[in-house]
Amino acid sequence: MRLTITTLGLAALLLVSAALAKTPKPIKPAADYFPLRVGDSWTYRNTEAGGYTLKVISEEPQAGGPGRFVVELSSAVKILNTFSKADGWVLLHTEIYPGHEGLEAKYEPPKQYLANPLAVGRKWEWSGKDATQTERTEKNTVARVEEVTVPAGKFQAMKVVSTVTGGVVPMTRTNWYADGVGLVKSTTEGGQVKYGSELTDYSFKKK
Repeated sequence: MRLTITTLGLAALLLVSAALAKTPKPIKPAADYFPLRVGDSWTYRNTEAGGYTLKVISEEPQAGGPGRFVVELSSAVKILNTFSKADGWVLLHTEIYPGHEGLEAKYEPPKQYLANPLAVGRKWEWSGKDATQTERTEKNTVARVEEVTVPAGKFQAMKVVSTVTGGVVPMTRTNWYADGVGLVKSTTEGGQVKYGSELTDYSFKKK
C-alpha cells in the first residue's frame, strides 16, 4: 500500500512537471527606443526658455514597404519629419519647414536616424545635406546606459553621443532614449553654444 501511494505521488509530480514544461513563457516585447503610434505626443521644456511638442499626426502606407509616420514638431517653428522603421533602423525620409517655402530636405536613400533597438557600443555614421543644403557628417555612438531624471520621471536610458561636423562650429549632440518612451533628454554643445531639452510629459504615460 505504501508503495502504491509513493508511486501515485511520483506520477502526480511527473504530470505537474510536464504541465509546467508545456506552459509557454511570456514573450518579452522587443525593445523600442523610438515608438511611433498615431496620436502619441511628447512635451519638452528647453533649458534656456520655452519648449516644444512632438506628435505623430499620421501614417502613410507604402506599397511593398513599411508605413511612413509624419511627426510634427511644434514650437516657434513648425517642422514635419517623416520616419519609418525597417531592418533595425529608424529611417528619416523628409524634413520640411512648412512656414518657410523651399526649406526642406529629402533623404534618398533615407537617413539612418537611429539604430533601434539600441545596444551599448553600437556605432553608425551619416553624411549628406541637411534642410539648409549644408553638407554635414554625423558620427554616432551608443555610449552606455544611464539613469536620467527629468520632469516626466526617472528612466534607464541609452546615452547616444553624436559629433556633427560641416557647419561653422563642430557640435556634440547627446541624446538619452528610454525603452518604450523615446527621447527623454537632449543636449547640444559647440563653441559658445550650449542648449538642451527635457521631457516633461507624454500622452501614453501610465498613471
